[in-house]
Order: sequence, then structure tokens, then C-alpha cells
Amino acid sequence: MEEIEELERRIEALRERIERSRKLTLVGRAAAAAGAALIFCFVAHLLEFTPGGTVIAIALTIGGVVLSGSSRASTEELARSLKRAEAERNAAIDALELVQVRNRP
Repeated sequence: MEEIEELERRIEALRERIERSRKLTLVGRAAAAAGAALIFCFVAHLLEFTPGGTVIAIALTIGGVVLSGSSRASTEELARSLKRAEAERNAAIDALELVQVRNRP
């Protein structure tokens, strides 16, 4: 029973980490899109071109792509860990050899 409880705690922690990782993926995508939009605005002369603004736009784009890719890879690895933990929990529950009690009239 203690093993099952520990697996339940691990499963819950993995689910929370997966959710955080998914949020980071979205933040990375948003940063990459914002950086690309800034670059477009500089090229289309919608915003005043400045060296500092260009550096920020490039940093947002590259940083966003890196963060998004890294977080996506982490999410996939965490999902595999979650499946393994759930399989271990199910095996531990099956090993208990629980007896089904039928309703008696």
C-alpha cells in the first residue's frame, strides 16, 4: 500500500510538472512570435529601427524558439515517465490480489 501511495504522489507531481512545461512551451512560442513580429515591423518601417530594438527582437525570437523546443522535449520525456509510473501503479494494484465482494440478498 505504501508503494502505491508513493506512486500516486509521483504521478501527481509528474502531472504538475507536465502542466508547467506546457505553459513554458506556450510562453516560448509567444516570445518567438513577438520577436518575429518586431523584426517584421522594423523591416516594414512600421516601427522606428533601433539597434537596441533589433537586438531585443532577435533575442526574443531565438530565445522563444529555444524555450519552446526545450520545453516540448521536456514535456514528452515527462509524459513517458508518467506512463511508466502509471503502469507501475497498476501493476502494484494488480499484485494486491483484491477479492471482489458480491452483494448478498
